[in-house]
Amino acid sequence: MKAPEKASSTDSLHRWQARMQQVLRHVDSQPEAALDLGGLAALAHSSPYHFHRQFAALCGLPLARYVQLSRMRRAAQWLAHRPAMPVLEVALASGYESPEAFTRAFRRLFDKTPSQWRRDPRSAAWAACERQLHQAEQWPMNDDPFQLDQVRLAQTPDIPVALLIHRGPMQDLAPSLQRFIAWRKERQLPPTKAATFNVLYDDPGSVAPADCRFGLAVAWDQPVPPNPQGLVADRIPGGLHAVLRHEGPDASLDQAMRWLYGVWLPQSGLELRHAPPFLQRLRFFPEVPAHEALVEIHLPLQAA
Repeated sequence: MKAPEKASSTDSLHRWQARMQQVLRHVDSQPEAALDLGGLAALAHSSPYHFHRQFAALCGLPLARYVQLSRMRRAAQWLAHRPAMPVLEVALASGYESPEAFTRAFRRLFDKTPSQWRRDPRSAAWAACERQLHQAEQWPMNDDPFQLDQVRLAQTPDIPVALLIHRGPMQDLAPSLQRFIAWRKERQLPPTKAATFNVLYDDPGSVAPADCRFGLAVAWDQPVPPNPQGLVADRIPGGLHAVLRHEGPDASLDQAMRWLYGVWLPQSGLELRHAPPFLQRLRFFPEVPAHEALVEIHLPLQAA
């Protein structure tokens, strides 16, 4: 009997990447559902006898911990950015049977009650939670996740915007985001009506955390009078851009940016322009599961 051909290590890795992506997406898309071990194991083409060990080995944390962090990340976003959503509704939508159980779990994780977090969504524990989720979500990504032909060149006009520049550590972004959303709500500018952008002035890994600047912008072609939220009228410079569409959690955005700079750009024959890259947000977490979030990355280029 002829022995089966042995798959290459690369093929095997990619196969496991695809399987674990299915598991993570299933968990993220059903925060309120009771998860079945047999069903999750089947998604990974594994067995309940082995799945917990495989998940922990491949994603860097136990399955139960990933489920808890995934649910709490979405709950924290709801609490911070949906002030009209009752804590009870957040608790039930996060898989908890009572607000008391949810509050206990939330306090253990973030050192704050849900109501305290809603008033001040900052916590060192939040940054630790994000790091654990990022590590788990980044593992299933391919080393070379894009193809060269996925990048398109686009000539864009200047984009007038109302802009709020967050200054400081990215883990403290939530209060700035709350002010930005409040300004939009006052003017009835939901994402379905006005495009949303992020301007990437600095690389968080290359500047001191206190000096990091991150732009929150909404398409707006009218004057912006002084306001308590701190938004000002500005524009995103137009010109030639390389545009790459990225679907998935923000954890993998850095990988997409590195690929653009390190793989696509050297092979394109084009040169960078002195303007910051920016993102256009097309689908948002937590409105959709993290793996369905959709962003277009715009890299400014010199005209040929």
